[in-house]
Amino acid sequence: MKKIVLLFILISSYAFSQSINDYQYVIVPVKFDFLKKDDQYRLNTLTKLLLQKYGFKAYLNNEEIPLNLERCNFLYANVIENSGMFSTKVKVVLKDCKENVVFETQLGESREKDYASAYNESLRKAGKSFDELSYQFSGKNGVTNEVDISEKLAGKTLGEHLTEAVAIDNLEPFLFAQPTTNGFQVVNNEPKVILRLFNTSQKNVFIAERETIKGVVILKNGLWFFEYYENAKLVSESWNLKF
Repeated sequence: MKKIVLLFILISSYAFSQSINDYQYVIVPVKFDFLKKDDQYRLNTLTKLLLQKYGFKAYLNNEEIPLNLERCNFLYANVIENSGMFSTKVKVVLKDCKENVVFETQLGESREKDYASAYNESLRKAGKSFDELSYQFSGKNGVTNEVDISEKLAGKTLGEHLTEAVAIDNLEPFLFAQPTTNGFQVVNNEPKVILRLFNTSQKNVFIAERETIKGVVILKNGLWFFEYYENAKLVSESWNLKF
């Protein structure tokens, strides 16, 4: 009996992993049900970046998708909150076009009091489930034949759109600044906090801390720079930072 149960689990796991590998594109809503505002705490953007980190091509549902695909070529992401009085808990759920759950992460938990920090940490912990998934696109559910090759999309041919899609995919990801009580925390696409910013009396000048390094983040000529001293020399790093 035990052998039969084990065989069933193995077969189910195999079918499950095969199913998600058939999908390449994921749509993330711009607002989750448990939040009051669009992309509040940058949680929707962070979910998109998390999925991109693990190989999916993820888009917010208010973004223009550079390819014309059928609805059922997409997975649809959602973040579910299951928080308690003293902790924040979330998990990521991926469903197909028929509302079937294709993949669900474990609950990620944080005891941070600041909401932006708590959601960031709990989402990052939930995302560790993708490490075990070992996702790799199988090549199925690719571009459909719906669009005639001569058809113009927004004034461009399909070929031009495909070229544009490659360019979009190769862009370096933004670093995102999430509001905190006294300023912002900067997160990368893992998502992981890599810098903390503290407000000053100047609008575009922040005191910055990165581990043991302290400096300033300032806006110069439309670009953000993290400046600090290292071995008595001034270091100035240009950052692709989005507030």
